[in-house]
Amino acid sequence: MSQSSTSTIPDLNELLDLLAELETLEAVYTENPIVFFRPLKHGDQDPFFRSSLATVRLVLGSNRSGKTESGAAEAVAHALGFRPWLDEDDPDRIVRLPSGDPIPVPNIGRVVAQNFQTSVKQTIWPKLQKFLPRDMIAKVHKDQRGIPVQIDITNGSVIYLMSYDQDPMVFEGPNGHWFWCDEPPPYKIYIGLKRGLVDFGGHCWITCTPLTQPWMNDIIVERANVLDSGVRLFKFSIWDNCVENGGYLTREAIEEFLADQREDELEARLHGKFLHLAGVVYGTWQPEPPYWIDPFDIPKTWPRVCVIDPHPRKPIAVLWAAVNPDEQWFAYDVLWDRKLKTIAQVSERIKYMERLREDRDLIAHRIIDSSAKVPERTYGSNILVRFAEEGIRCALANKQNTQAGYDAIHEALRMRNEWSEPRLMVFNHCAPIKQNFMNFCYDEWQTDKQRDLKGDKQDYRKTNDDFIDCIRYIFQGGLTYQMLKGMARRQSEEEYFDDCGMPLDVGKWHTGYDRRRYGRRS
Repeated sequence: MSQSSTSTIPDLNELLDLLAELETLEAVYTENPIVFFRPLKHGDQDPFFRSSLATVRLVLGSNRSGKTESGAAEAVAHALGFRPWLDEDDPDRIVRLPSGDPIPVPNIGRVVAQNFQTSVKQTIWPKLQKFLPRDMIAKVHKDQRGIPVQIDITNGSVIYLMSYDQDPMVFEGPNGHWFWCDEPPPYKIYIGLKRGLVDFGGHCWITCTPLTQPWMNDIIVERANVLDSGVRLFKFSIWDNCVENGGYLTREAIEEFLADQREDELEARLHGKFLHLAGVVYGTWQPEPPYWIDPFDIPKTWPRVCVIDPHPRKPIAVLWAAVNPDEQWFAYDVLWDRKLKTIAQVSERIKYMERLREDRDLIAHRIIDSSAKVPERTYGSNILVRFAEEGIRCALANKQNTQAGYDAIHEALRMRNEWSEPRLMVFNHCAPIKQNFMNFCYDEWQTDKQRDLKGDKQDYRKTNDDFIDCIRYIFQGGLTYQMLKGMARRQSEEEYFDDCGMPLDVGKWHTGYDRRRYGRRS
């Protein structure tokens, strides 16, 4: 036998050493399995664990995406005071409260699931058992059915296991440092749990497939990932758990599961969209880059527009946007204040907000919904004139072919390839724009039978659309960088305004209509 062939065979001592190492690892895994937990590399799992300074973390995920596994690991880490799977020098190894202070040990936490018999007994408790170090479990309290309701940790921490089946009043009194809800909680239970965090400045996380509790979209999702908000949103996909991405599910198993889902449920189960919003119009828009971006100083050379959408009962919506030489639009500020009741108050706030910026916004063009031209019985004039009297002179929006405006927004959000950027981006402090994009939906028939007979409705639900309208007025007006630069140059010239001091119709101006009066075509 050659020397090269014999050198590849380990001797007995090497084999014994290897066996001893394996036995040690097996013992550690048996006694302290959380040390071996690894977040999935593909997707939002690792960022979820590294965002504990948030007051609320919401994980919207499909089935088998690892959301419950992650929630359980984070619960055990909170009870211990640290994340054992991270290196000792990792800044996120120590669990911290939103204040940045390390979570005190011992601490009190609550884990809440849909029901005791199925959710707690068959899902939550086995997950917690999987991660809790064996020598850290002091006592497990069970109810008369043998279901765990309280876990005492040897360091003094306590984990209470609760259910949405319980009376909401049960959640009102007790305080604690943290809670975890697995699947969407009823609103009253969520509020009761949140009140319990106030004493210690605690935080919470919710892991769910958004099939129920639409209040969460209005109360939590709309605040998520907004600048200076304490709410963070994460999306876990079943594809993150695919073998190809480091998970344990085969591609064939995932495709078989998804094949059985209805289209509306697929949006919820796969993409984390609330079921009542499965028909959202701008599904590609997400409150994250490249659509939802950090603010930056807009160059003074970029022309800006101000768009106003008045309403008799709702707040007046005001949008500010700038366009760069590449025809990319940036929505950089909004006004949506229920306390402003009159045109004079809104005008004063508009002027204040434009003066507030260091470079003093130089607005090249203002647009207002054409309904502003309708005479008002009370004032004897109209909203267009009343804004002009306050020094806010606007051109009427081009509202012909509404569908073309909606389509233009779709086109502005489309990215040609993975390296490109959309032509419409929103600064992440403009929460009302985010609310519109995530809630503007197609209309629906009142019954499933009508839908089956007539197909999907082609109309839009005329709610949550104020800032969508402001954006489409920009695109329907055909505004471009060069055109707005020309408007900015002409602002001080008389030919830009009519005899009443009102801006001339921009559509006529930029198409060359009556050039003698309206000026040269840009």
